[in-house]
Amino acid sequence: MKISGKIIVCIALTGVFYSCNRSLSPTKKPTTSAIGDYDEDLSAVRIRYDKKPMTEAMAEKKVIKEKPNSTSVSTLEIPYNVNQKVDVVLDTLANRNKNIRYVQGYRIQVYVGNDRKEYDEARSFISQNHSELNLYPAFTPPTYRLKAGDFTTKMDAERYHANIKNHYSSSMIIADRIDIRKSMQIK
Repeated sequence: MKISGKIIVCIALTGVFYSCNRSLSPTKKPTTSAIGDYDEDLSAVRIRYDKKPMTEAMAEKKVIKEKPNSTSVSTLEIPYNVNQKVDVVLDTLANRNKNIRYVQGYRIQVYVGNDRKEYDEARSFISQNHSELNLYPAFTPPTYRLKAGDFTTKMDAERYHANIKNHYSSSMIIADRIDIRKSMQIK
């Protein structure tokens, strides 16, 4: 019984594989097709354009567009109402951006520890050597934290961090919510 079951499974698999094989119809000869061999008449579905006579206004506009010395877009080519619409959109975006005060950015965490003396030393080091950075002290008993700077990109924070890390090896760059106006003051 085991052998006949295996034979049935083999026959069934052979039938499945054979049915998946590409069959050729007896009326068509197999050909190899390439992209260049494609041939079909599409003239019935092509869009047709009627040639209209050129008016004087169109001829003047064409002359303005074809000036050989003109490298920028002429104001006559862009309709005035488009400029007004673009100005309205830009003003809306500018007003929206003025209202944004805080963004996700980076700060350098200079010191974290329990020693007040080390905290004060770190604070005086940053204020003397990097006076352009804003300091953000925090005290949660018994831990002192000192963060410095408002950086919008991590690359900016890394430039300052390289110098600070020479004096405070435990310092690190952390993601924090920053004041965007203060970040613009850092050079």
